[in-house]
Amino acid sequence: MSPSLILVLYSLIFLLLFSASLFVFIISRRILLDRKQARSKRLYLRIEKDILESISLLNPEFTIRVAQKYKPQANVLTKVLLDYGNTITGEVRDQLRIIFNHVMKDRCLKGLSSIRTIRRLQSARLFINFFDPRQSVFLLRLLDDKPIVKLTVINALSRLPSAETFSYVFKAFEEDSGYTVRSYFNIMFSLGNRIEPLIKSYLRKPLSPEKLGLLIELVGAIPLLSLYEDIVEFASHPDKEIRIKVARSLGKLLIPKSVQTLIVLSSDEAWEVKAQAVKSLGKLRNQDTLDILGKSLFSPYWHVRYNAGYGLAEMGEAGLRRLKEVAAQDEDRYARDMSVMVLNDLIYSEAAA
Repeated sequence: MSPSLILVLYSLIFLLLFSASLFVFIISRRILLDRKQARSKRLYLRIEKDILESISLLNPEFTIRVAQKYKPQANVLTKVLLDYGNTITGEVRDQLRIIFNHVMKDRCLKGLSSIRTIRRLQSARLFINFFDPRQSVFLLRLLDDKPIVKLTVINALSRLPSAETFSYVFKAFEEDSGYTVRSYFNIMFSLGNRIEPLIKSYLRKPLSPEKLGLLIELVGAIPLLSLYEDIVEFASHPDKEIRIKVARSLGKLLIPKSVQTLIVLSSDEAWEVKAQAVKSLGKLRNQDTLDILGKSLFSPYWHVRYNAGYGLAEMGEAGLRRLKEVAAQDEDRYARDMSVMVLNDLIYSEAAA
């Protein structure tokens, strides 16, 4: 047998042995992971049962015993506390806080400075669920952390109603790298009209279109009527998304004088802006805009026609007459079909009521 053939045979044998060893390793690891997962699940259920009993009894001494019992299983206990910390409210929540203070607090504080992002994030979430507002200094350390950790901290700070914490929220929003910007909407919305001065101030900053649009949308969502003049200035912004947000917010503020701005936007070069402007005009129910809504029924864009049709339906008898006129014409079948659809929908809604 030639040396080259022997070399090939040895190579094949080595490859087969290596493949077999790798297969055995993968299977063994899978079995170990499944067993570990099963053990964790059983432990989770035991901890859950005892915690639910402590919540039912409202006995601090019993709760402390539960905390001490599961102190060695801190990882699973952390998961249970995170799951229930997001759902349990009221007096019974104090039992969870007792467990946190006796077992997890020191561990959490160490975790906030861990080199592992997942550990910092988990510790921050647990700390946020049960922390004492006087200890917010520990959270401030994480304001320069990665966006996902920073956002978690900002969410916690927003629960502390003060000018200082609000400024932290907006500063973090301004510095956000981009992919978590939208998450700030719910945080800021929860703060209500208390953030009006900050929104007014930040609308004057050179922010990205996405951030400006979010602030403009907040003005309508909260709503902040006093910032009407501030957002109207953006009606001619070069970015169409900004103009869409302006039109949408004006439809929520329902300030009569915004009709003129919406009329201009209803003739915008972007059909998306037209559609939103027409929708907001319908909400304002200004009879002087009947012709604009009627004309919009003949738009080549379905969304514009749809919003115009239901906008006319909001106008009462005059709007219904206009819909019937368009439904009776044959020059534009798309306008006719939309009018018929809206009228039939109104008939069905009245019958259902």
